[in-house]
Amino acid sequence: MTKEKRESKHNRGVLGLVDQSFFDSNSTLAEEFDEDEDEEVTDTGVVDDKSISRLSRSFNAPSSNYSNREVREMYVAAKIADQAGNRQKAKSILAELREATPHDMRVVRRLARMEEEDGNVDTARELLQQALCQEPHNAHLLHGLGQLERQAGNEGDAVKYYKQAMKELPTFPNSYHALGTLEHTNGNIKAALTVIKMGLKHCPKNHRLHHALGDIYLDANMLDLAEDSYLAGLQYGPEWGKSFVYTSLSFVSYAKGDLEDSRTFLRQSIEINGGMHAQGVIALSHLEESEGNIQEARKVYRDAISSYEKKRRKRSPLNSKSLELEKDTNIFDTSTIVSGLNNDYSMSYSGDKWINVFKSWARMEEVHGTYETAHILFSKAARLFPLNFGLLIDWARLQAKYGEIEKATLLFKAACQKVGDKSAEPYQLYAEFEMKKTHFREAQGILVRGAQSVTESADGSLDGKSGLASLFHTWGVCEYHLGNEARAEHLFDDALRVTGSGEADSTLRSLILYSMAKLEFARGEYLLAQHCIGLSLKENLLPGGNSLIWKLWAEIAEKMKNDHLVQRCKEQALMRWQEESGGTASGLSRMLEERETESSHGLPDRMGSAMKDLFRKTPWYSKVCQSGRMDQAWYKGARLWEL
Repeated sequence: MTKEKRESKHNRGVLGLVDQSFFDSNSTLAEEFDEDEDEEVTDTGVVDDKSISRLSRSFNAPSSNYSNREVREMYVAAKIADQAGNRQKAKSILAELREATPHDMRVVRRLARMEEEDGNVDTARELLQQALCQEPHNAHLLHGLGQLERQAGNEGDAVKYYKQAMKELPTFPNSYHALGTLEHTNGNIKAALTVIKMGLKHCPKNHRLHHALGDIYLDANMLDLAEDSYLAGLQYGPEWGKSFVYTSLSFVSYAKGDLEDSRTFLRQSIEINGGMHAQGVIALSHLEESEGNIQEARKVYRDAISSYEKKRRKRSPLNSKSLELEKDTNIFDTSTIVSGLNNDYSMSYSGDKWINVFKSWARMEEVHGTYETAHILFSKAARLFPLNFGLLIDWARLQAKYGEIEKATLLFKAACQKVGDKSAEPYQLYAEFEMKKTHFREAQGILVRGAQSVTESADGSLDGKSGLASLFHTWGVCEYHLGNEARAEHLFDDALRVTGSGEADSTLRSLILYSMAKLEFARGEYLLAQHCIGLSLKENLLPGGNSLIWKLWAEIAEKMKNDHLVQRCKEQALMRWQEESGGTASGLSRMLEERETESSHGLPDRMGSAMKDLFRKTPWYSKVCQSGRMDQAWYKGARLWEL
């Protein structure tokens, strides 16, 4: 068969006519390095009271049963075990190292990070907090807690830990980088610039700080300054870090209108580490997709993922067996894949970002390909990342979109099994899937199981990403549809109780208050309904609220026979509806107008939290990934009332 015929065959969109070879390639590449690999390598050359104190503790520590050489070998062995996917062995070696070197808090950081990556957030937090009791001024531990809280959704706590780490060890660059990029992501450009420049004052040769400064300049369209910062990062950075710099330099070239130069930088970024630079692969594929070169984008994905699979297969203790299993597996039989998720490959290594490459390619195939090609990609990713419940949720959504209800149900169930007590999100989404089919009784049972599975953490608090508040909200709407209004009221109260009190959680509070207003309106309690809708408007992400809030308020005012208020609310509803048709751009304009009226130059947290999809993206991101409305999560929850 000729090459052209093979390509024609692979482009067919009939179920069963797109086979595994569509995704295969013969190239082989090397391992990707973790961008955070230098996190624990710090310039602590300044001799001060704290460094002398650390030395004193080391000299006075009890004698170890291990020599320095043995300790080094153990540390290397832990890394090798991790890279081989044997995470349990890696954690076991690190636990031994913890006993052998009780004052080396980098070991605690790495052990805690692995626990966090495995979803054991409470265990990771406990490790860091116990070590912090031993060394309360240790910047590595404070930074580690900051990173953990940031990942858990507790950004306020993360900021406190970062600032404390910066205070304890001003020459530790990682906390400046973490805080600066967090502020940048939230749209607080002035704050981000201040933090990064402060970090460079103390650590003038840190490549990651120069890179972060370049990112800020790039978003501000200060292209020459961005380029200078990236080149400084290239000068001071290690070899593995050059791939990230070349990727960013491609953004500068693109912004200057030089498309070919941008492509060249991206290909350089991929070649640096033997092709295992996930961020570069995604960026180059997105660039080709944004230019309409879908086949070229597929080739970039196909070559990279094929090489990644070969690398993972070589590390697998099942090696030849896993290859035979894959050949014998029906790629369209979801039940076979789900039941055998743990059998094909070794576990992914710490810091592995390649799941994002699979998700990115699957998204492209949904838009420009077929159901079959997207399905195959999810099935391949599920074998490589069997414990990632978010991947199963995305796969289930694909099945639901194309009417594959049985497969969607199976995948939602698998996601709930995989998540355990780490998050309520799979249960909530599974229940909403059933609610859309008006299966409210089934949804109720799922929500009950979800609430029971998500327990409070060891210190009695709930992580920001546990999703329990959102689950309670969905459950409340479900109970309303079942006619249990008193139960719905109780659940909305519970949802508010477990929702964070900070500005960043205002969107969820606004949604819960909107639902409380809907419930009181349905019960004829119009004064209470008006009180709740007013609070919902106050908490809403967008200045002036949205059309659904004003529409409900108009209905409440009509029942209260307040004709003037009815007219004003309808005018506002129409105005907001017209603004909402402009999508993200319109929402951003409203936010920036609101900022002009504020005394502070920074964005309020409630607005900053919505900026995460706008900053630190590739210049061509908006051409490839449609962001939709800024308050889409709010609308998604509000639409549950219409089922």
